[in-house]
Amino acid sequence: MAVLRSVRSEVGGIVDFECVSANVQAERWLGGEEGRLVHHRLLEEAPWAWDSGLFSACVRAVTRRAPEVARVSRQSPMGTVWLQARVSPCDDGVVLFLEDLTERMAAEEALRRDHDLLHAVIQSATDAIYVKDVSGRYILINPATASAFHRAPREILGRTDAELLGAERAAPTLAHDREVMNSGQTATYEGAEGGPGTDRIWHTTKGVLRRGDGTVYGLFAICRDVTARRRQELEREEEARFQERFIGVLGHDLGNPLAAVRLSSAALLARDTLPPEIRRVVARIDGSAERMARLVKQLLDFTRARMAGGIPLRPHEVSMEDVCRRIISELEPAHPECGVCLEVDGESRGVWDEERLGQVLSNLLGNALQHSPEGSPVRVRLAAKDPFFQRVEVHNGGPPIPESLRPRLFSPFHGVPLEPGQPKPKHQGLGLGLYIVSQIVTAHGGWLDVASSSDTGTCFSVTLPRVTRPLGGAPGKSA
Repeated sequence: MAVLRSVRSEVGGIVDFECVSANVQAERWLGGEEGRLVHHRLLEEAPWAWDSGLFSACVRAVTRRAPEVARVSRQSPMGTVWLQARVSPCDDGVVLFLEDLTERMAAEEALRRDHDLLHAVIQSATDAIYVKDVSGRYILINPATASAFHRAPREILGRTDAELLGAERAAPTLAHDREVMNSGQTATYEGAEGGPGTDRIWHTTKGVLRRGDGTVYGLFAICRDVTARRRQELEREEEARFQERFIGVLGHDLGNPLAAVRLSSAALLARDTLPPEIRRVVARIDGSAERMARLVKQLLDFTRARMAGGIPLRPHEVSMEDVCRRIISELEPAHPECGVCLEVDGESRGVWDEERLGQVLSNLLGNALQHSPEGSPVRVRLAAKDPFFQRVEVHNGGPPIPESLRPRLFSPFHGVPLEPGQPKPKHQGLGLGLYIVSQIVTAHGGWLDVASSSDTGTCFSVTLPRVTRPLGGAPGKSA
């Protein structure tokens, strides 16, 4: 605080103020380099008072005989110092009260910068961003929100969705708003309902705004236009359904002519009088038809798995050991360079679909024999210590499955690539084998695991419940 007396000119105008008394703070802020102020003039000791408006505020207080408040600044070795000056008239002078506002002004400036930055982000965002008050009126919108409504911002602010869209079209959005406001939890929606306007599909995140005491005063929303993405997804889904229907029809229609070819070739091969050169040709025809029949069966299984709710099962009591020995006897002769070792640990009987189990084991064992190095046996192990589950492991010592392939190993139309130097298989499949294996295992209520490394080789593990319940049937009965 400082008491200042007016210094007037010959004509009576105020040309300066002389300090009558001052406390330590006033001396420090107004007393120049040496900090002296009492009995000295204001403008001589504090020239900055003229440019900052402090002198003018003191003159107005004396002239008008009314208090004045001014916010002034001065430069110091530490930077800009902000002061709030409250000036009260007294006799032929003023009483000056000064308050240091430097920290408050710095905080206000930082807040202003943050506000400007946030405003720039909101205004530039391609997502629709808006805020509503508790009555549902828009109090903040960005250009993307205005564009979604096809209106100017001034036509949206202060109005509700019901006023902008009509009560019926706004009802779903208002229901989402009420759900978020009542729960107080941030929620995410995707669809035409919930975002601004009604002609687009939005991925919307909504949440509540709270005051410092926790009371809710509004709702915010960030809405991303996903109309194009959803349209592309629907087009891809429709294309995939068409392809699957086409594959199913093709597989079904190929079945009858293939059956006729195989019956005819079988009839010819049954003749003892068939010349050897003709017999070799017919045998090749029969082998090719058999392979085609397997491919058609895979296509039909693929179609059932994708379009008919899963692969159908006909479970009955089966010995897993017997199924394994049968599949091994079928495949082992074609790979004399690799033996197959079967290990049985405990009981291996259960209620499963024997034909489908044969498909699973034939595919896994066939892959293991194909990828196993020459002279390295393939190991099949039945682990049946658990009374409720049966585990089947098929292990080979070949090169590991590439890491990049593992996420899509059980996807349709993806095969395991051959390692450099590995011989190409005699017959290349459709890339459906492991997909169908996974679907058969899933239909049994089981699961499929794979572990592969350069040290231990590759092991496919199938775990099945001891009793499979077919859809619509009782356990243990044929469907």
